[in-house]
Amino acid sequence: MKTIKILIAIFFVSITVNVNAQTKDKNILKVNYTTGCVSDFLVGMLKKQIKDPAQLSKMLTMMEGYKVHSSFYQNIKTKESFFVIDSISEVEKLSTAGYTYYTYKNAAGDLQGKEIFMGKKINFEGKVNELKWNITDEQKEINGYQCKKAHLEGNPAIYVWFAPEIPVSGGPYVFYGLPGLVLESDNYFESVSATTIAYESKEVFEKKLAEVKDKISTKKAISLAEVFAKKENFQRMILKGK
Repeated sequence: MKTIKILIAIFFVSITVNVNAQTKDKNILKVNYTTGCVSDFLVGMLKKQIKDPAQLSKMLTMMEGYKVHSSFYQNIKTKESFFVIDSISEVEKLSTAGYTYYTYKNAAGDLQGKEIFMGKKINFEGKVNELKWNITDEQKEINGYQCKKAHLEGNPAIYVWFAPEIPVSGGPYVFYGLPGLVLESDNYFESVSATTIAYESKEVFEKKLAEVKDKISTKKAISLAEVFAKKENFQRMILKGK
C-alpha cells in the first residue's frame, strides 16, 4: 500500500509540473490568421472578365478553397513579435500570387521577413515607423470587436480593419503601427482574417521565436517600399492586359 501511495504521489507531481509548464502567459498573445486569394482587386477583375454568373460563382468558390494558415505572436511586455506560416491548403490547378513565409519584428521596431511572390523568394527589411496609415471613419464589428478601417499611406489599395480595444500594434504580414490589433486586411492579391485570439505560454513563444530567427536570411534584402512597388507594378500589368 505504501508503494502505491508513493507512485500516486509521483504521478500527481508529474501532472502538476506538466500543466504548470504550459501555463498561458497574459504577456504572450497568439492570433491565428487565414489568408485567401479572394481580394477586392481580384474579385473586381473577375467580374469584368467573367460575365456568366454561374461561371463567376464557380471560380470564386474554387478560389475560396485556397487557404494559408499562419500565426502571429507578440510578447506584449517586450514588444517582440513575429508572423509565421503554419500550413497551406492548396487547390489543384489554382495558381496564386504568393504568400508570406515569415515576418519578424524586434523590440526596436526593425522588421525582417521573407515572402513568395510570383514564384520568387523575396527577403525584405524595414522599420515599423515607415508604415503610415490614414484612419477612416468607417467602422464594423469583427468577432465581437468594434473595428476601424485604415488605408496604407501611398498604397490606398492596401487596407486593414483594426480593433482599438485590443491595444496590440501588429497583425498579419507587416501591418504594424496602428493603435490596435489588425483583424482583417486586403492587400492587392490576398485577404486575411483573424480566426482565434488567445494567450500562449512563454515556452511556446520562445520555441517558435527561435525557429523563426533560424529562418532569417542573410542574403540581400529589399525595402518595404520596393516590395509594395513590385506588387503595384504587377497589378498595373494585369490591368493593362485585361
